[in-house]
Amino acid sequence: MAINFSLRDFYDGTTEIVGIKSGLLLNRFQVAKILLEKFDEKYLKSDDLDTYVRIHSGDLEEMLLRIRQKIGNLPENLPSRKAFEYLQEYSIKNKDITVAATAASIGFQYLNSNNELTIEDLTKLIHKNEGYDKELSYAVAVISHEKFDQSCIIPSSIGWDGGTELSKLYNCELKSENNFLEQKFIDYLAANGDEIEIIHWRNFERFCAEYFKKQGYNVVLGPGTNDGGVDIRAYIENNKNSAPELLIQCKRYKKENKISIETVKSFYTDVQFEQAKLGLIATTSYIAAGGKKVCKTRGYNVKFAERENIKNWAKQMWTHK
Repeated sequence: MAINFSLRDFYDGTTEIVGIKSGLLLNRFQVAKILLEKFDEKYLKSDDLDTYVRIHSGDLEEMLLRIRQKIGNLPENLPSRKAFEYLQEYSIKNKDITVAATAASIGFQYLNSNNELTIEDLTKLIHKNEGYDKELSYAVAVISHEKFDQSCIIPSSIGWDGGTELSKLYNCELKSENNFLEQKFIDYLAANGDEIEIIHWRNFERFCAEYFKKQGYNVVLGPGTNDGGVDIRAYIENNKNSAPELLIQCKRYKKENKISIETVKSFYTDVQFEQAKLGLIATTSYIAAGGKKVCKTRGYNVKFAERENIKNWAKQMWTHK
């Protein structure tokens, strides 16, 4: 089925659906940039928002999928692939294509009633009500859940807080009630690691704090200014009056701007003063050779997390790792 709408409505609808699914609000330029990597459509190169476009629903769903993958909301390799392979083997073995042909619709009836069902919940319902064995029920649940999630139709029961503009990750500090940095932004950075060096400096500190929180530390994020060069203190125990296990300095630099030996030596004095077990400089750049050398020769208890380490932190925290 083909859909006709203005380019303005296309961008409005696309950003709304992606926003509801991911919590991130993209502008039309960000949407066009992502889509042009895969779809060579003239209307994506135009900014005439009043022009009308004709798009097949299947193509629209593929575009939405691509956007969500590029912002880290979905993995590149979808879990349904193995489920489809299992259904294909099942169909050949049992000479029955009914389940394979109706897999998505089987789960839709349950998801339409309760869109918060997990794959595990859906598997149990299918196993109980459809009479399939557990392995087949799981394969059907995975396919149904994925297709339902990728559908252009948004159930009216889905709640939405309005999302957050992706641009804010770069332009201002993002405060969160329960986390140092919300998972939707971590997911984005997991898929776009090279952009960590250009996010707001305070969000980089929050990113690092969130990483060590997920490692099980009791993390204290500094005020951001007038902190004496110490951005994060990480403790093993809840007693914040004791010496920190880790003292962390965050340096959000462009990759060509290396951390100098002077910065390393200065930070070491902070580690000594606070009697921390270990000091860590976390940077989106690299440590100058002199900085590494002085730590080795003088036995400084200072370690480094450089550009590739930081990108790996994002991947480790990714929802779909």
